[in-house]
Parts: sequence; C-alpha cells; structure tokens
Amino acid sequence: MQASFALASDGIICADASRRNGDFYIMYKIFDAHCDTVYELSERGLPLDKNELHLDIERMSEYNTYIQVFAAFVDRKDIKVSPMNHCLTLMDKYYTEIEKNKDKISVVKTAADLQKAKEGGVHAILSIEGAEVLEGSLAALRMYYRMGVRLITLTWNYANELADGITESRGGGLTEFGRQAVALMEELGILIDVSHLSEKGFWDVVECTKYPFVASHSCVKNICGHIRNLTDEQISEIIRRNGVIGVNFYPQFLDNNGECGIDKLCEHIEYILSMNGENTAALGSDFDGVDCLPSGICGAESMKDICKLLSARGINDDVIKKIAFDNLYRVFYQTFNRKND
Repeated sequence: MQASFALASDGIICADASRRNGDFYIMYKIFDAHCDTVYELSERGLPLDKNELHLDIERMSEYNTYIQVFAAFVDRKDIKVSPMNHCLTLMDKYYTEIEKNKDKISVVKTAADLQKAKEGGVHAILSIEGAEVLEGSLAALRMYYRMGVRLITLTWNYANELADGITESRGGGLTEFGRQAVALMEELGILIDVSHLSEKGFWDVVECTKYPFVASHSCVKNICGHIRNLTDEQISEIIRRNGVIGVNFYPQFLDNNGECGIDKLCEHIEYILSMNGENTAALGSDFDGVDCLPSGICGAESMKDICKLLSARGINDDVIKKIAFDNLYRVFYQTFNRKND
C-alpha cells in the first residue's frame, strides 16, 4: 500500500501511521554556492530545463527548495573576446533560459526574493567567477549589480586587476583597485568570494572588509594538500567572521589520490564542523565545472544522498539543515539586507 505524507514545518515529510516500519522521507532544502552550468549550456547550446549535465531544473525540482548560485565563469586565457563580452554572453544565456522556464525557476536579487524562495521551488542567484570582467572599472561593478550579480569570486586561478589567483607564483594580494572594488561590493550588497584567491589576497580581504565573506567552492588543505584548498588558519578566520565555506565536490580537491567516494566529501564537511564551523560548512558543488565527481555523486539528484550519509555518520538533523541550506541562506540574507531593497 502506498503511504500518504504530511509536510511538517521543519521541511520533514513523515509517513502516516500506516507506515509500520517508521521510515520517513525528507524533502530537503538545498542551497548550492557554486556551479558552472551556464558556461556549459552556452558552449554546448543546451537547455536548462532538462539536460545531461550535472544540473537541470527537472532534477532541482525534486527537492522542497533548491537555490543555486550560477556562475558566469571567465578564463581570460581561453577566450577570444574581452572578458566583459564573454561574461555578457553567459549572462544572456542565463536570463534567456530562466525566461524560457519562468514557471519553473525564479531569480533571486533581494532579501524579499530570498524569503519567498525559502517557501519552496527552484531559484537562481547570478554570480561572476573571475573579476577581470570588470576590466578595471568600478562603473562596471555597479552595472553588474544592476544586472543581478550578487556574488563575485575575485579571481580564478590567475591574476587580474583585483588580485593574484592561487596559481600565480608571486602570490600577490589585493591591488589598490581590488581594495576599491571589495569596498564597493560591501556597499552594494555583493557577497565577496575568496575561492581561487591567493593566500595573500585572502588575508588582504580579511584586513579590508567588515562583513562576512565566503569561499564558495573550496576544501580543507589539512585533508587534501591541493593548492586550491584552505588552511586551518583560513578556515578559522572564515568561521570567526561568520562566513561560509561551500565544500567543493571535485575529487582532486578532496583526496590526495585524486579520486574518492562521497564519504570523503563528508569528511571535509566534518572537519569544518570539528573547528566549531557548524554555522560555516555548506555545499559548493562546482557542478559542470569539474571533469569528474566522487563515486556516489551524479549531479543535483545526489544532494539528498550527501545529507543521508551525513546523518548516517552521526550528524544531527539541525546541523545537516544548516549545511544543506541555512548557512548560505543566512549569509546571503545578511548581505542583501545591507542594501535598502
């Protein structure tokens, strides 16, 4: 016999009394800090509603609520046009696909939008990965804000007008323009993202900002020594600043052997929790920005399996809800509320 279900206020749907085995089905709320799906959609001419990538609306719709941060990713060494031109092409694809599916997905730009999104459904936040798209202009930063950008990853791996990326051997920090841009981001209500940033740049951000910032898709260096990962000191600082770390799903960042299962992802999350990071650990999948995923993860449909495994490993439901949704919701809501919507 098929069981009936009732939605509880905490997002848990429990089976009725006819379910003798006591099982329950959790309608998860998911908030993912980073994906590169828009880039892949644009490059391959694919739709957002249903595709064979890591992420589409159909799979996101399986959840009670799914908020996805979609990055306009720019690698200036791999494009034939200006960074700004490339970024605008990606943003056009983002808005075109959302307009096509406006009955299935909505755009989040304000605190009011975010509050409404929490009630259910599929929602999108626009971000930029690689601030070379500013082309050295604060006016461009204001323009991107007006176009809906609400998070900016300051660098990709390389140097730009703001700072050095993590792969630059000189390891430079924020430039003067970078400091001006970071200050304006805080003023406008754009969340600052330090993933990919040089370590010197990270500490410059700490020094010249007053609000929480995030590492949208980064892992723990003490578990996997990849240059992209965060040191304990960086993790502690993000925790101290009430920021958020979206743990990246890329096996190269999760395990020194470059391959792993879903349990290794949970290990990185648990490490952040062990540092009193209950309000900091989150999901930063990097879907469609990586060439492989841990075994046991296929794409958006696997987010619930991460939650289930965390539960099986002894993490309580309230903490899992923070990891899966609440921590990112909080930091975005606080950022949006700095600007009078």
